[in-house]
Amino acid sequence: MKALKEQKWMLIVYASLIIAIGLVEFILSIINLGVAIKVVSYFVACALLIVGLLHIIACFVSETKAFFKGALVLGSIAISLGVVLFIDPFFISGMLIYFVAVLALALGVVLIAKGVLGIIYKYKGIWVFLYFLIATLAIVFGILALVYQGQFTQIIYCATGAFLFVLGIFLLIFAIKALTYKDPNVIDQ
Repeated sequence: MKALKEQKWMLIVYASLIIAIGLVEFILSIINLGVAIKVVSYFVACALLIVGLLHIIACFVSETKAFFKGALVLGSIAISLGVVLFIDPFFISGMLIYFVAVLALALGVVLIAKGVLGIIYKYKGIWVFLYFLIATLAIVFGILALVYQGQFTQIIYCATGAFLFVLGIFLLIFAIKALTYKDPNVIDQ
């Protein structure tokens, strides 16, 4: 039980890091994109170093070994990426645009498939319409981001910052609820 509780605390650490990165990225990408890229890179590098160290330490703690199988490898990869981002802070900027564009295109394709399945299985019309509408928007955004990378960089950084902030809030709420949840079927918590 103690190891499970420690894992929930790790989730709170992850959520806090995601919230901080998202907020800083959103604010700075509005003010100055070059500074935003550097600060986000250093923030992500620090987060990766912290997460990597926590995973490596958890690998050697006997109570957490069941939950952190492969923690040594994951921690080493996180530390390596953190060092790369410290050395070259602009490494993340080029990759982020491609990642977001490809993610938007993939989301669009998946939503088109859901829309087609909605037609086949006779979902309510509003859901099918929403699937196709969001798919169209995602595909157009993905194509424009790939074609006009320079103009979309600031938009992508702002959108990514906002997304990370909201994701971190939801993850934090989930982690706190999981931490405070008492299972009525378990006697010793």
